[in-house]
Amino acid sequence: MATKKDASTDKQTEPTSKTEEVVNSPEFQQAKSKAEEYARDPEKTRILVDRAIRKAERKNRGPLDQLDEKLDEFWRYLSALIRLARAYYARQYTAVPWKTIVVVVAALIYFVSPLDFVPDVIPLLGLTDDAIIIAFVARQIKADLDDFLAWEMSPQVIEIAGPPELEASED
Repeated sequence: MATKKDASTDKQTEPTSKTEEVVNSPEFQQAKSKAEEYARDPEKTRILVDRAIRKAERKNRGPLDQLDEKLDEFWRYLSALIRLARAYYARQYTAVPWKTIVVVVAALIYFVSPLDFVPDVIPLLGLTDDAIIIAFVARQIKADLDDFLAWEMSPQVIEIAGPPELEASED
């Protein structure tokens, strides 16, 4: 006679997902704690945005350009977050909640930090945690990011500023 097993005793605890590991890492928590300070200082944020642009340009020109398909979404999200931060601090686009700006700044702090969950010096793998954080933040602020992208593509913005680009400002 077969007995019915209790499903609750049969379940094994699932390992924490990679996203949860990275998002809950001390490195991202530290970036989040610094984010509000940076977000309140436009000059600090401008420097952060410039550093993120330079790092993105450097990484996108290296061996990673061979993985275009896999990293394309990462670069699009990163570029959008950088442009959102830049437009916010230039007072061109301020229709975004403060909480969104803080989490965008946290993602950029994490991205520029060479010592994060997976150190950037490890070829290819060094960007995986950055990609996880950027994708996580983009999902968290999806509605705000969609609104920004729609604003950015509106005819009056394109007429004034031209198409969106990533360029570090000259210091």
